[in-house]
Amino acid sequence: MMSTFQDLIATLPTELVVTNELAKEAFEMPRLPQAQCIVLPLLRETIAPILIRNNDPEMTTDMQVAGANRIRMIASKTKGVERRRGAQVLRFLGLGGYAPANKAYRPSNKAMSEVFDLNTLVFGDSAKGSEKAIYPVHAAVLYSDALSVEPINGRIDSVFRQGGVYEDGGTYDIEHQGTSSNIFTTYSVMPGTRLVQTLVLTGNRLTIEAFNHLLLSIGLASAYGGATAVTGTNIKTVIAGIYWGSLERPINAPSQILPHLDSRATTDELTDKLAELFQTEYPLGITVAEVQAYVADLTQKLDREEPSLLRQYGHSAQQAAELFDAWFGNSANNKSASRKRARATQGVGDQ
Repeated sequence: MMSTFQDLIATLPTELVVTNELAKEAFEMPRLPQAQCIVLPLLRETIAPILIRNNDPEMTTDMQVAGANRIRMIASKTKGVERRRGAQVLRFLGLGGYAPANKAYRPSNKAMSEVFDLNTLVFGDSAKGSEKAIYPVHAAVLYSDALSVEPINGRIDSVFRQGGVYEDGGTYDIEHQGTSSNIFTTYSVMPGTRLVQTLVLTGNRLTIEAFNHLLLSIGLASAYGGATAVTGTNIKTVIAGIYWGSLERPINAPSQILPHLDSRATTDELTDKLAELFQTEYPLGITVAEVQAYVADLTQKLDREEPSLLRQYGHSAQQAAELFDAWFGNSANNKSASRKRARATQGVGDQ
């Protein structure tokens, strides 16, 4: 049965922290997970050459699935990019992104809310403490690997590369009086390759504001990596609807999706087929068109710094701060920092 975003919103929690009244002394703690599974099937299409490599620097990562050898893009290659986009959004709004990616550190006199943020809740993170402790946060959204709809044969292009380029732009090594011998061939995935991936959220852990942050992070990401840097868009992502029920279904695994897909189909046909598969498996869902319109509207609101969106982000930033301070405990200094952050977010979006 197809639903609306309002139906989805009605199933999401409004609070991230609760009070445990069963303990000897009541204390705040994160809400415990409950039965719920939300899945976003994605169709990612390469629109420029992209490197998808394993430990062998020349070869493309592949995997035998559904009777064919397919390109395999591991989860971290997409999740890492979208996580960084999410941190950039929070920095743009002045509401997070306090630490660089994978470099979070908590001094002993800091609250966790001064290290972790809304992006941490959505994508997960860990921080080192000054007392050598490790503070882990499990991601609310779980990424599968992305597997190509097309077999790998015919989708790979060789790229001639010259290493050891010097400051003058040439390959002549003045120190050794010779031309660099770092000449090699690597392989890129050709434009027009489609890959299937799923994003799964279990446990009823995200508020609508946190869910919107996930959608914005996906919608704003474009460059998914290369040898050392990618400066242009190389992947276009289509969210083939949003579907949910009480528990996870096997169709969430791309290996279970691929037998139903025809590599000769157009991207629109593949998107429609994905929507059909998930509508059959899950009792509730939102159409592709409605999801696309919703994400486009969120993006426009962010570009315009619309007060309603800024207020939502300010509220969610405070909720995330309270969550992490409750999760990892508060000292007197931490409580003071949490109150300070609460005051800082109250005026966000007030115009």
